Amino acid sequence: MKTLPSFDELKALAEKDPQELETLRIEMSEAFIATASKRMQPTLRAQLSHINRVIETGKNPNQINVLLMKELIKKFSHFSTALNNPASMTNKTASVTTLQPRSNVQTMTTGN
Repeated sequence: MKTLPSFDELKALAEKDPQELETLRIEMSEAFIATASKRMQPTLRAQLSHINRVIETGKNPNQINVLLMKELIKKFSHFSTALNNPASMTNKTASVTTLQPRSNVQTMTTGN
């Protein structure tokens, strides 16, 4: 696995070649996931996919950082709940609504 460059090197790369920095981020993320247990790899890949989607929605680097920080806070909150009140993680309830079929649904045909 590659060694993470220094902050100054990463900053220079972000200014000079943002696409190369993105490539480095993906490569290092994939290398880290490859070192995880086979059981954890799907979870880590799903998390990476979610992070990638968050990054894609950002309009600029500052907004991306804010969005990623919000996601991190959500995860820490979830983790805190799991540690401090594990019963609340399994006491989920849902109400089920029965849908009735429409009695006078007309089918539409096209091209006639």
